[in-house]
Amino acid sequence: FQPSDLRTAIYDTSNYFYYIAYGLLVYVSLFFYFMTCYTDPGYVPYKRIPNWTGGMMSTSDDDDENEGNGQQPVTTSNNYLRKCLLCNIEQPLRSHHCDFCNRCVLKYDHHCPYLETCIGEYNHCYFWCFLLTTDILIVWSIMLCSGSFVPFSDWSSWLHINKFRLFAMHVLIISLCATTILLCIHSVFALTNSTTWERVSRHRITYLNRLPNEDLNPFHQGYCHNFFYSFLCRRIKEQQWDIVYKKRVEEHVTLYM
Repeated sequence: FQPSDLRTAIYDTSNYFYYIAYGLLVYVSLFFYFMTCYTDPGYVPYKRIPNWTGGMMSTSDDDDENEGNGQQPVTTSNNYLRKCLLCNIEQPLRSHHCDFCNRCVLKYDHHCPYLETCIGEYNHCYFWCFLLTTDILIVWSIMLCSGSFVPFSDWSSWLHINKFRLFAMHVLIISLCATTILLCIHSVFALTNSTTWERVSRHRITYLNRLPNEDLNPFHQGYCHNFFYSFLCRRIKEQQWDIVYKKRVEEHVTLYM
């Protein structure tokens, strides 16, 4: 065999750790991808609502859209029952009906068409880890791609020889911009204990548009607690969002009375 740079690089044992680390990162990214896709995002079980005799009743979608004027009195009671007419179930706080999955999802964030699943309470952390590992992988790939360009003094010859590398570099940079923006957005959501749906549709969500302060986040429990306990370590203890909501609203009302 004739000697070449490729053969030299393949048989250079000093680079084996580099190759193994890159390969492991690919597998880790794929692991979080499949965990996001196949983990139950938090589908609310089909439990019929018993006969309701007291308290307040609303339908989730109709109430969110038609009663979102923000003029209703604030209530810190846990007797506010929300019903999904499509699933005919009691909707826990922060859940929302996904039109694509046709199910109500706990702590609904959004439906991801690229993963063909909802992002909710049970798989949001995997989605964030997938974005993080993919972002690192793309940066690493850009570094590898940038070092593979063949130098030429003539511009037309350089462009002809490196056209596929240049195309790959453009695809990687565009992908990096997309994943970095998503990673930053969902990092903020993890730190503040909020979701895409709650941020975008706050004016239509009954438990948010009735708050005395439109900037109040009733689920914020401190940045560290939000990120490590409520987000990454959620399975240690199930969050009872109605209790967190009631406590935060009562604290705010007491503070500004």
